[in-house]
Amino acid sequence: MRFLICTAGAIALAACSQGSDEPATPVAGPSSTAAASSADVDPRTINPDYTGPIPLAIKVGGDGPDMDACGTYAEVVAYDSSGEDIPYVHDAPSASTKARDKLSPGQGVQVCAAQNGFSGIVYPRDDQDAADCGIGSPVATEQNYTGPCLAGWVESRYLEMIAG
Repeated sequence: MRFLICTAGAIALAACSQGSDEPATPVAGPSSTAAASSADVDPRTINPDYTGPIPLAIKVGGDGPDMDACGTYAEVVAYDSSGEDIPYVHDAPSASTKARDKLSPGQGVQVCAAQNGFSGIVYPRDDQDAADCGIGSPVATEQNYTGPCLAGWVESRYLEMIAG
């Protein structure tokens, strides 16, 4: 009797085979052990039908080595959370890219970049403080933000700049 065996990896990699002695062949895509961030991967290499913009990483340190990595603090303005006008966090500065999260009214974020009416933000997870994000201090050179906090692009109209 043959069974279909499928395995999914953390970065949407999959390997499927019939239950035989032959090894499974993985689907083409980035390796889960690759050093490159997901923002450096062209989504068309994973899904050739993808027509949206290429995801854009949040850069920190753009104000120079003597300034905080992200120099502006903002809070999410009130919005109608029951409606369709919600501040989603996207992979790139475009509403046509994947929404990875949504922000809450009054939530604090650090603004690191701006492009196309969107702000590139870094913000703590529920179990973190803003200080955990590591962007309140200077960095030597401009670089992609890689964590430990969350990051993405939100429409700037949802943010009220407080300091910076």
